[in-house]
Amino acid sequence: MRRLVILLGLLTCTVAASVRADTLVSTLSDDVIEITSQFVGRRIVVFGAVRETEPQETEPDYQIAVVVEGPSTAVVTRRRERVLGVWTNTDSRRFFAVPSYYVVHLSENLDPGASEELLSRFHLGLESLDFVQNAVPRGDGAFAEAVIEEKLRRGLYEERQNAVEMLAPGVFRTTFFLPSEIPLGNYRVSVHLFRDGAFLASRVQNLLVLKTGFSDRLARFADDWPLPYGLLTVALGLFTGWFAGFIFRRP
Repeated sequence: MRRLVILLGLLTCTVAASVRADTLVSTLSDDVIEITSQFVGRRIVVFGAVRETEPQETEPDYQIAVVVEGPSTAVVTRRRERVLGVWTNTDSRRFFAVPSYYVVHLSENLDPGASEELLSRFHLGLESLDFVQNAVPRGDGAFAEAVIEEKLRRGLYEERQNAVEMLAPGVFRTTFFLPSEIPLGNYRVSVHLFRDGAFLASRVQNLLVLKTGFSDRLARFADDWPLPYGLLTVALGLFTGWFAGFIFRRP
């Protein structure tokens, strides 16, 4: 609540201010997300405002793009076909630098399709991601599309137009969702400002997703002591099976 009160005060002052150049300010409702066993997802709000060079006779037609990218990973995509009546992997492709999480939200008046340079420079769309762009010349477009489809299905990728709401002239907001299976790591939240299709400014913030509580301690124990962890897991499984048989055995 304190963060929101401070932010609203900042935005109020920002709208009325006249400074040297059009500049961009933004903030997140949360900049650290702690994953526990009870985590079911979290909505993150991005607030922002534009400081104008000087008062304008007409309302500036600002255009906003918000891009959220998670840690990059390597992904292997396989093609399965039926061979002699058996389904088997017949081909595969490995993609590097694939964002584990990717969201792009655009304001209503911003059409990334109008400028290929705009789209590729700021990654404004799924087709503009580097691994997709690199796959097309090699003829691997179908494999890259399979990666995107899987990410979309799991709620890890999203592309939406008209998703940035203008609260007042130069003041905007958008909300994106982190699902329960969100990968851990450092996320890059980029806010880009345009006017009449020309780039004006960018603001980049970090969002940290980390694991806490018992699940974090258990994961650390498994990484630091793999052999004892394996033995304990086997012992627990044996005990659980024995105990279940003892409780439910017939008289």
